[in-house]
Amino acid sequence: MIDQATIARIRDAIDIVQVIGDFVPLKRQGSDYVACCPFHQEKTPSFHVSPSRQYFNCFGCHEKGNAITFLMKHEQMTYTEALKWLGDKYGIEVKESVERPEDLEKRNHREALQIINEYAGNVFTNTLFNTEEGKAVGLSYFHERQFTDSTIKEFALGYSLREKDSFYRAAVAAGYKKELLLELGLVVQKQDGKYAGEIVDKFNERVIFPIRSVNGKIVAFGGRILSKEKSPVKYMNSPESEIYQKKRVLYGLYEAKSTISQQKNCYLVEGYTDVISMHQAGICNVVASCGTALTEEQVLLLKRFTQKITIIYDGDNAGINAALKGINMFLQKGMNVKVVLIPDGDDPDSFARKHNKQELEEFLASAEEDFINYQHRTLKQRVKDDPYQEGVMINEIALSVSMIEDTGIRSAYVNNAADLLGITRDEFQEKVMSLRTERKNSNNGYISGQRGFSTTPANYKKAVAPPKDKDEKSAEELKRCEQDLLYFLLKFGRETLHNLQNAQWGRERVYEPTVAEYIRAALAVDSLEISDPVLKRIYDDYFEHVTQAESATEVERYFVSSMDTEISNAAIQIISSTYRFRSEKIESSVEGVNKRLSAVLPRTVYVYKSKVINTQLEKLKQQLYSLDASQEAEIKALTEKIQQLTIIKSKLLREAKFAR
Repeated sequence: MIDQATIARIRDAIDIVQVIGDFVPLKRQGSDYVACCPFHQEKTPSFHVSPSRQYFNCFGCHEKGNAITFLMKHEQMTYTEALKWLGDKYGIEVKESVERPEDLEKRNHREALQIINEYAGNVFTNTLFNTEEGKAVGLSYFHERQFTDSTIKEFALGYSLREKDSFYRAAVAAGYKKELLLELGLVVQKQDGKYAGEIVDKFNERVIFPIRSVNGKIVAFGGRILSKEKSPVKYMNSPESEIYQKKRVLYGLYEAKSTISQQKNCYLVEGYTDVISMHQAGICNVVASCGTALTEEQVLLLKRFTQKITIIYDGDNAGINAALKGINMFLQKGMNVKVVLIPDGDDPDSFARKHNKQELEEFLASAEEDFINYQHRTLKQRVKDDPYQEGVMINEIALSVSMIEDTGIRSAYVNNAADLLGITRDEFQEKVMSLRTERKNSNNGYISGQRGFSTTPANYKKAVAPPKDKDEKSAEELKRCEQDLLYFLLKFGRETLHNLQNAQWGRERVYEPTVAEYIRAALAVDSLEISDPVLKRIYDDYFEHVTQAESATEVERYFVSSMDTEISNAAIQIISSTYRFRSEKIESSVEGVNKRLSAVLPRTVYVYKSKVINTQLEKLKQQLYSLDASQEAEIKALTEKIQQLTIIKSKLLREAKFAR
């Protein structure tokens, strides 16, 4: 934790014009500054920065906040990272709570690894531009690929000398420890032969592609051999380390993230040179999975910046298969998936080098197709007159459609796919729902073919083994629901709900509470409290200090201007977020607001309560999974409790579905 005194010093020192001006060219207009918004594409500036209020607001996309929230949104920083960035900018030492010795040691170790990678990146770049071998071998190779010097520098490309241990000797002479160099895989120790024990450079005589984190720090390297005689391994990458887990990194994301956010689309390719060539050609919102299979972590990383992903792969069989595998992962995370196939004989790298920006943009726009059409066209080629292959095609497409959580979107795809496949909508819908049920039962810890959890010692762990990161996901979902409730509270707390009929308001009696009264009673009746500590402080503060006479604008101003930075930032995030409750829309008129609130708020409360139960379920499943198979009585008791809560959760979700 950063102490409050330090936070106060940073807040006092901030000049929002200076901070935003580091990322966006601002132009003075009266007492404010204006610019084209960095969060959406526009030609006429609607992004305003107020020095007097230390606040920014876009009248186009409605993004708003202070300097800290700007950094969090624009640079995808965490709250702590934003404070540290501002501390560095204004020369304020950011003090954090006392670390345990083991935590301090771990942090120092990570920082040491990071420093060594930055050093190595500088060495490789300097070698490329300032040594005879680097220029003759590495730089000439990049120039042959038509990379300009500015592009080479932007991606920090480099070269490692032919001499087997030149980098190792330079690094040790500069004071870097052998053990850390080995840990990062910059050098390796020979294990056998007459040179056993000798330490040599890993990337010698290779061109170097630094791999950066989303915040721009070098976490690893890729090296490409230029001579086939030297090594059968064309590309060699850094091993995983404490600062590099390849499943959490996408090549080019640091360079692309701003454009991705602005254009609300990301192109996904396979390799380093694909990214660089397309970027140089003017298509800057492009990243690569670096030849590895796409991971869930990479999908979630991209989702931080955009809801739309366009997969670009080669038109050969390998590219087609790779595209098919990636589609379902994106769909499962609620993303809009499109596919572009490069004409056979080219890859994104070679195709980009043959065309200018306008030609590429026109091609990508015309060649982009929906995943359903792509799957059908691609899989149809395998069917011919084979009924078995036709069944495989239907199953593959149904599996993809079943990944879509949004009911309306899934229904539209069911109709489209059924038409393409020449089967009835009901037939295809039945197949899709069967796959969803099967997957849901699997995720919930049920065994296919059984009605409940298995309690036999031989297989109960398999039945209830919690999915990876399920606890974190459950907590995140609950927090989002709590943010939803606070959205209603801060924006519409004084508004009246009409014609409610609910047991908690009295038998067969119409009750018309305010939004604030409804939310407070809904939580009190089940003895519920907001779980997130910052959100709870806002909730409690609202009922302690905000009167019903205050307007929504006054309520918003009260929390946004709070001296408590955590409350201020949380309030800005809640108030400025787009309305997202089950794709409902609230009309702007007071009459329309009242009408929709009376329908939507009860649903939101039911969903919130189901999420509370869900967090309890996950904890119980964890307890159940930790039991030994011999503890049959405990297993049975926990299983029954899980089943009871599951029934209650289902009832709540059913109530949410049919709420007025």
